Amino acid sequence: MGQQNGQLSWVSKVKYTVVREFLYSVVRLSGLEGLYWFGQVFGGCESLLKGRRRARISRRLDHIFGPVLSKKDKRNIARRQTARIRCDKMLYTIMDKLDRQVLLDRVHLEGTEHLDKAIQRGKGTFLMFSHQGAHHLGGIFLAMKGYGLDGLRDPKQSDLRMYVQEQFEETFPESRDFNIEFAGEFVRAFFRRFKNNNIVAAALDVRRDRGNVRTTPVRIFGSEQKFVSGMTQIALRCKAVPVVGFILSEKDFHFRIIISPWLNDPDNSQDDSETVQQVMQRYADLIEQHVKKYPCHISKTR
Repeated sequence: MGQQNGQLSWVSKVKYTVVREFLYSVVRLSGLEGLYWFGQVFGGCESLLKGRRRARISRRLDHIFGPVLSKKDKRNIARRQTARIRCDKMLYTIMDKLDRQVLLDRVHLEGTEHLDKAIQRGKGTFLMFSHQGAHHLGGIFLAMKGYGLDGLRDPKQSDLRMYVQEQFEETFPESRDFNIEFAGEFVRAFFRRFKNNNIVAAALDVRRDRGNVRTTPVRIFGSEQKFVSGMTQIALRCKAVPVVGFILSEKDFHFRIIISPWLNDPDNSQDDSETVQQVMQRYADLIEQHVKKYPCHISKTR
């Protein structure tokens, strides 16, 4: 799964081990449905107690929707968003302990014909994930469904993610085959991966400065933002197919992974800055449509 940036302290390992055992005990007593409702209640209380977080989400919703949402609507979205994130993290923390088929039965794929067609073409696929939703779960689920992935990741990783990745490698053989590079590092290897017809995945809608990485301005939610675009240019140069993937977290730990149609015809396009900008803008447009349809899937807010 790639090299980790740093080592976990024994304190963190003990803490996460205790948390995992507690969450798994909830599953043993009440099933995944019980854990889901525990996460909903926990997240609801967390949203109620964290006024500053609710205020940040409210400002973000004003930016996305304008003045059309009432205060009650924004409170409900903030509660649902916090509860969704809490449930996603709880499942992520213990999913290596769960029955594999139980997990797979809860994952539903839409639009995989676009992914399959790209794979059959034989020149690689660039799967453009979004931070609007649990894209890390989406990657694991796709791999479990038989779609091997390589990825580009932020070098700033949480202790929880490093800990859980160690557990995944024991349970999910697919995770051992992930080739992960960190943003800002030399990514020449991805040219070879596209040439070998691999699926390369990355979430490009980054809202903070990542330093020495290539970006492209896009128009989203009525203002200009800069999204990471270096991998998009590599994909276009390799004539790989760009598609967008979203993951929806639904009730009782059911998930939908939605794959978009191709963002362009790679055989009839170049890798110049204008084409990169067009593909990135189509990516941004799909994110805006997705967030307006599923507002509780907005990413964490600053």
